[in-house]
Amino acid sequence: MLVIRGETIMAKTEHKDLRGDYYWSQVKKHGSKYPEFNWPSVETLMNLIYTYDVVAANSARKVGAFGITRAGFSVLMILSRSQFKACKQNEISQLMLVSRANITGLVDSLVGLGLVERTNDPHDRRVNLIRITPKGEKLLKDLLPGYYKYIQDICSIFTAEDKKKFCELLKRLRDRINEIKN
Repeated sequence: MLVIRGETIMAKTEHKDLRGDYYWSQVKKHGSKYPEFNWPSVETLMNLIYTYDVVAANSARKVGAFGITRAGFSVLMILSRSQFKACKQNEISQLMLVSRANITGLVDSLVGLGLVERTNDPHDRRVNLIRITPKGEKLLKDLLPGYYKYIQDICSIFTAEDKKKFCELLKRLRDRINEIKN
């Protein structure tokens, strides 16, 4: 049992993630005080955010076992997929799926691990190119089979049609957010 701000929340197991029970029991009750509150909309976004957090935490453990962060993994994936196995640092920050405010610090840490290297852009000496090293390529080669298996396992509850529809819905949501973000 957990008591948060005077509200008792029952836990079925000691290791249960209590956020779902808490938010679903509290948000609807407290949100109804506002005429703009729309439970299905709030529930949808709460589920999306909550699910992202669960996926992110588990993904972080998967890549963390290889000594890197999710942000570092994202950089290595971007570099390994680029035409010349290198990108400008600002391009990396624009392509990342993981939020990372300090791309310079992230690259510094990957350089320190020997997974990437900085070189001067032959066309503009003011610009650094970040290149994946053979050690970085090997890390991905070792990590990716298990990582892709993990993704396949967690998505195995969906049919191909479910996945297609889910992707379409998420794209529509991103487009709407970008449309009204101002």
